Amino acid sequence: MLTCLLLILNWGLEAKKWQLLINKTYPISFYIAYQSVLSGLSSGMLTPNRIGNFIGRLAYVKKEHHNEATVQTLIGNLAQFVSTIIMGIVGFLVVIYFYLDIQNSMLIITLSVSFSFFGLLLYFKPKKIDFYPLNKLFSDKTKQSIQQANQSPVILKVNILVLSLLRYSVFCIQYVLLFKAFGISTSILFLVGLIATVFLITTLIPSLLFGKLFVRESVAVFIFSYASIDVSLIIMVAFILWLINLAVPAILGSLFWLKQKQHA
Repeated sequence: MLTCLLLILNWGLEAKKWQLLINKTYPISFYIAYQSVLSGLSSGMLTPNRIGNFIGRLAYVKKEHHNEATVQTLIGNLAQFVSTIIMGIVGFLVVIYFYLDIQNSMLIITLSVSFSFFGLLLYFKPKKIDFYPLNKLFSDKTKQSIQQANQSPVILKVNILVLSLLRYSVFCIQYVLLFKAFGISTSILFLVGLIATVFLITTLIPSLLFGKLFVRESVAVFIFSYASIDVSLIIMVAFILWLINLAVPAILGSLFWLKQKQHA
């Protein structure tokens, strides 16, 4: 029951992120922001890696502000991505340091810290990737978007990153609660480390539609095998979380999206 209730907090944090990001360009209420992110979830479920989540959100923004709103959506997505990468690396390091005997752990730690630093640099200073010859791959519109993202206030980016980390914590708590509800006695620290590793790998693996359905389940089966958890239980927990956090909100979001398009 608590896992289901945390769904509201999960998307409430995402709605607050969106409200803060769009506020300067196009002020909206928290209620509209909530409808907007659920609509975005609905559109994102139909695109690879959910990159189309801005489509549903733009239904709530006037056309002349679409470009700025798209950039702000990308900033919010990048904040969640960076949070997942950093916390996933921390969780992975916890697992290999405390629970697994892996050779060359210092090399892994060094690479992990370097990757985390690069992620934060990309988030706070995206202009750093606009250099020759890499920028030859960017269109003029992409370069303009990078410049806009680079100009966003640091304090705003910090707030968005904190909200992203809080939202990430909600995911982890939901996972732990479900495992404990099914009687898994594995230590919470080990579970959180494995959960963070699952999110890390899942985030880095490309997928097509439906919010990485089957991808997360496959990764979970592989990672949680280190905790000797029954495969059927792993799949069940991962699928329940997909239903709670993605499928049900996406259905609700599609209703909001269709209603908004009718009034547009």
